[in-house]
Amino acid sequence: MRKHTVRYAIIGAGMGAETHAAELAHVRGAQLEAVYARDQAKAEQFRLKYGATKAYSDRAALLADPAIDAVIIVTPNALHRDFAIAAAEAGKQVIVEKPLEITTERAREIIQTCKKQKVSLFVIYQMRYADATMKIKAIIERGDLGRVILVNVLDNEYRTPEYYSRDYWRGTREFEGGGCLMTQGTHLLDLVQFLVGPVESTFAWVRTVAHNIETEDLAVATLKFANGALGVVSSSTAAYPAQRHIVSIIGTDGTVQFNGEHDQINFEGTRQGGIVIDAPMGFAFGDSPDPRSFPTLRHRTQLQAITDRIAQGLPSTENTDDYLQALYLSDAIYRSAAEGREVKTSEFR
Repeated sequence: MRKHTVRYAIIGAGMGAETHAAELAHVRGAQLEAVYARDQAKAEQFRLKYGATKAYSDRAALLADPAIDAVIIVTPNALHRDFAIAAAEAGKQVIVEKPLEITTERAREIIQTCKKQKVSLFVIYQMRYADATMKIKAIIERGDLGRVILVNVLDNEYRTPEYYSRDYWRGTREFEGGGCLMTQGTHLLDLVQFLVGPVESTFAWVRTVAHNIETEDLAVATLKFANGALGVVSSSTAAYPAQRHIVSIIGTDGTVQFNGEHDQINFEGTRQGGIVIDAPMGFAFGDSPDPRSFPTLRHRTQLQAITDRIAQGLPSTENTDDYLQALYLSDAIYRSAAEGREVKTSEFR
């Protein structure tokens, strides 16, 4: 039984926070109670725009507010840990925008604190909540593809130089923790493991080829999945013009190809069913380089699921490995690229 309206505070007032505020307005049983930003004027501006009740620039005061049930942390990646731990220690339910943190080690501190404080922890990986994802998960679990043997991930995005220069933290190792792989590609590192299972090892290369940043704008990794499948991930923010990502999952009896962001199955064929989908209406290869242009309905879907569980006093449905799969793999990819060897994700598990 639902206990009450879940009253949220959003920590952060940038682009990601705007997505959460806009979609939270459509979530049943949710209320935007407060917003936090380092600058009080920015927090107040955000409050007025999205209808929050309060604006804070003092973290301690925000977390002491008894009217706040849960916080959504949408800060630079490497600030997630400190905000999440402080929120958990204040007894708030914790929702963190992807990635949970910039390394497995830092993310584990969040998980351990939430467990100790007996508060729920949720991580935003909204592509898991796409209809296409659910359909493909069912196809795989039914065995329609046979044995999965190959996974191809193409994530050829483009970001302008201004995208990196206008925010102090983007493209920095200290605050972003990585580049295209950490901030954009993390969605797909999570998604393919959600569908196919964990990656066992990787051999990878990363480069900075087109932007004046500390971190990579190009990454390629070969993957060995625990179930025996092989895979390739290509991630970039230097691919011009921008293209929609494509994930292909190939089995001995069929293939599916889809885009999780636009919630679209582009191709599906099995020995039993023949070609079911081939270039459906609205299919497109091109994408916008504007990071604000992506569809956000999946955020709404995940926020609804989170709100329902909090209101019912239920914990997250994910376990520790679910939260950390993408980080196990990104840690392994970065170590492989640095050391020039195959790296097992067990080095971080």
